[in-house]
Amino acid sequence: MRLHSETPPLRANAGDGGSVFQNALTPSEYRNPPLSATDIAAVSIARRFRLSLTTARVVCELAGIGGRAQA
Repeated sequence: MRLHSETPPLRANAGDGGSVFQNALTPSEYRNPPLSATDIAAVSIARRFRLSLTTARVVCELAGIGGRAQA
């Protein structure tokens, strides 16, 4: 992660003295990928029943919870 500076360095002739962003992070650099419905359901089941995430995913797949609609 890159750091950024919000204010210019102090000097005798500072100009307007406003906030200046240098080397700011762009939103695309720290955005998380969206979770699938199955992953969200698995996390909920894992927390509720104190299961491992792997076991909760298996439960979701077997129960048909979290997404994959079948026609």
